[in-house]
Amino acid sequence: MNLRKLLVSFGAFVVVFILSSVSVKADGYWQDGYWDDAAQVWVEGHWVENGWSEPAGGNAWAGQPHQEYANGGVLNYDAAGNWTSTVVGNVPLYSQHNGAWAGVTIGEGGNFGSTGCIPTAMAMIMNHFGIGGSPLDYGYAMNASGNYNSYMGHGADSAALSNTGAGYGLAVNAFSDYDSMYYALQRGKLVAACIGGNSAYTHCVVLYGLDAAGNTTVADPSGRCYRTNIASIVNNMSANPIDWTAGGPFVAFGYEW
Repeated sequence: MNLRKLLVSFGAFVVVFILSSVSVKADGYWQDGYWDDAAQVWVEGHWVENGWSEPAGGNAWAGQPHQEYANGGVLNYDAAGNWTSTVVGNVPLYSQHNGAWAGVTIGEGGNFGSTGCIPTAMAMIMNHFGIGGSPLDYGYAMNASGNYNSYMGHGADSAALSNTGAGYGLAVNAFSDYDSMYYALQRGKLVAACIGGNSAYTHCVVLYGLDAAGNTTVADPSGRCYRTNIASIVNNMSANPIDWTAGGPFVAFGYEW
């Protein structure tokens, strides 16, 4: 049913023009459109009359599951409009221990196999967003900017992540709390997380996707992929100052803030 209304208010009077053959039974509300995943089509929104039986006993629109697309991810909602999960695909898994670059030494630090987790994480993120580049490419770029192996034992800092993402036009923000992590992953963003607590040698992993229980997928530059709860990541955030140079040890990447 296509029903359009033009509401014109003047003082206490409301004039309702109905451009349809369907009669008005009561005041109503606008039901937003939704994505029909089975049919792969967008279903236009429409006006629903409160108290109008179609069929008997209910409103014209009963509701059904739908999806939203944000930051390259798919957000799933149930028939009541409640978010249920976010699914993100096309995230490559790279290993800093790959023989093509593990033995390469960039700058003043150790070789890539021992110091290259952040450039490797960056390569996963940038390839997900279609920008491309290998872990070694980002290692050289981060060294040139002073954010990776600029002195002995340095490794890379979190500013290497935020500066690189912003330099390629991505919306980037850093944080250190559970709620911001949950929101970023729920919205389909990828998160580079520096973890390791108080350890002098910390690590960076990439997180993507989320379910209602708070579980996410971890793409680890050590070369493995697994599921974990974001609480375990937040509780193990890096306390190393170099992992806070972006403003926090967690950095989110997407198309929106």
